[in-house]
This record gives sequence, structure tokens and C-alpha cells, in this order.
Amino acid sequence: MAYAQSLRVIGQSLDAARLVNFELENDGQSYLMRSDSLTQASEWILRNDIRENESTVAMSPSGTVSRSLVFTQAVVSRLDAQGQRRRNSSSSRPEASKGISQLLRTLGDHLDSAQARAFRISWSPLSVSVEYQRVHGAEDSRTFSVEKLQELSSRTKFRQSTPARLGPKSPEPTPYIPAGEYLKHTRQRDR
Repeated sequence: MAYAQSLRVIGQSLDAARLVNFELENDGQSYLMRSDSLTQASEWILRNDIRENESTVAMSPSGTVSRSLVFTQAVVSRLDAQGQRRRNSSSSRPEASKGISQLLRTLGDHLDSAQARAFRISWSPLSVSVEYQRVHGAEDSRTFSVEKLQELSSRTKFRQSTPARLGPKSPEPTPYIPAGEYLKHTRQRDR
């Protein structure tokens, strides 16, 4: 599954849990989400989504509790299928999301196009940083303001929706008809 799709699915869970500060890492197999701001309600929502009975809990030097949850590929696929069923059974058109899920999808598009094989995203209400390693081993990083990420997301949605909004593609060009044949055809038609 492409990063754009996986991150959108994980983002839907994070949106539901109302997380605003987190780190998300991918090692090529699964996604590890850590947050110092995970409330009991947020944790319950995420555990219910991933159906994990235990999370990793660690005390940081400042005394705050840091929790981590793992989204395996199987969990992401299951959540994606559930979301598709929910969207298909809905009679109304879904609203355009401006939440974490759409912004993570935009980051996923970037990671897919950069051919990343592992990455780490640090998310806060003001900025989003992503560090990644490409398939051939080169490392790169980017930091975006949330506003910039929303702008990039809007551009991506526009590119994806443009063909449908503008209607069908232009018709195939008319084949070339030599002038003599055209005149002959129109004279026969006019008789």
C-alpha cells in the first residue's frame, strides 16, 4: 500500500483521537506512533481502532507519560477497508477533510514520489517535520508549516479532481480528408 493511502488511514484514526502532537515512524513494515499528549479517551479510540490490548508506556525524564501504539500493515488494510465500506454505504457525498488525515496523505504523496523506504514524522500544531531515507540510501528532511501543508494538499486535491470537474477529454481529432474527397462528399450530400 502506498504511503499516501496508509498515512491517510492512520490520520483518520489520529483525527478521531484528536491528537495534535505525535511522532510517527515507519521502518518499511509497520507504523509506530508515539505521543506525550495521549489522553485516556484518545488512547481508547486508538486501541479500539487497532484492537491492541497493550501499548508501550514509558516515563520521560520530565515525569510525563509517553505512550506508543503500533499500526501494522494488516491493521492499516483493515481500517482502509472499513473506511471504504463506510463511504460506499453513505448516501451523501463526504465532506473534504482538512484534518490530519488529508495532510498526512499529502506527506505520503511526497514520500512516495521521493521513493522513501523509512521515515519519521514529527507533528505539532504549528509545524510538521519529516525525515526519510530513500531506497538508494540517501537521507533527506523537510519541515512544513501546517498552512503550507494545507496549501500543498489543496493543490493535490485540485490535480486529482480536475479531469472529472472539466468533463470528458476532448474528442479525438477528425481524420484528415483530402480536399478533393471533402468536396466530392459535400456535393453528393447537397444534391
